[in-house]
Amino acid sequence: MILKKEYREETVIEKSRFIAIVKPCFNEDEARSFIDQIRREFPDSSHVCTAYVIGEGNRIRRSSDNKEPSGTAGVPMLNSILSSNLENTCACVVRYFGGIKLGTGGLARAYGGCVKNALEHAEKCEDIPVDVYELSYPYELSGTMESWLRRNGTISDVLYDDAVHCIFETEVKDAEKKIQDLSKGKCTVSYLHQTKKE
Repeated sequence: MILKKEYREETVIEKSRFIAIVKPCFNEDEARSFIDQIRREFPDSSHVCTAYVIGEGNRIRRSSDNKEPSGTAGVPMLNSILSSNLENTCACVVRYFGGIKLGTGGLARAYGGCVKNALEHAEKCEDIPVDVYELSYPYELSGTMESWLRRNGTISDVLYDDAVHCIFETEVKDAEKKIQDLSKGKCTVSYLHQTKKE
């Protein structure tokens, strides 16, 4: 499961404003760029604490307390992301200090809780694995093959040359065998890789 788009939610705790901003990010460059963007957007804030998880099984995990006491912001935010079962997620919490100190426990609850709430309320979508294939077929099979491809997948690229060549994505299992059966062996189909779609 991934976030559909960026989402923001503001909470006031003991006169401090906490703005949780969560967004799907698919690599570290994207996450760092998003964090830089938020820091530029809120230059007058007391803190912009961050956490993100990226990659298969959330193997890349980073967090920053941004001058809050060590362990009171980044790690609780990271734990909220991990417990949400979302992948490829970056969270920033912008804090405007309201004059009342929260203590280490209060800070950890505030930062972790803001991210938890934002992730619960943000729109999400399924990350569905699809197989990507390269396919070539003779022109006389155009009607048959295009009809099958439209019903069973998404064509991402087509080249008309000595035959029709295309790249397509499908969730159909055994797509190679089904295409060969349909075309009576007149198609050349090869598996390229797996990707994910919404």
